[in-house]
Amino acid sequence: MRRTAALAFALATFMAGPAIAADAFPDLKGTWTGKGEGVFVTSPGSPTHSQFAEVDITVVIDAQEDRRFAGTITMSGATKPVVGVITESDRILWSEPGGFVEGHLADANTIEGCFLRVSEFSQLAACEVLKRQQ
Repeated sequence: MRRTAALAFALATFMAGPAIAADAFPDLKGTWTGKGEGVFVTSPGSPTHSQFAEVDITVVIDAQEDRRFAGTITMSGATKPVVGVITESDRILWSEPGGFVEGHLADANTIEGCFLRVSEFSQLAACEVLKRQQ
């Protein structure tokens, strides 16, 4: 009887573990929009002028499993894939072709993040505030 009770407890704990862990991360699914403000230079290392720009951004997160998520980002008419994770301290990290974003949830419907890209041909640093569309 003791063995059966211990086995039942272990099984219940195992089954409840993933549900508890999944609830520990915020749900990011939805459409997020905002504006990115950045600065870039071409030909790093050579004397060039910095260029400042703003761009409209739409991020659609359509898949999430616990801390991992995936979707698309659209900027300047181009749509690209996005994959990311949420850290234990609720930081948001995602990669997209050409760079990565590090950010956080300012509240349940606001992501604040910054994008960095360094290549042989250019450098870019930008920050954005994205609001989840209701």
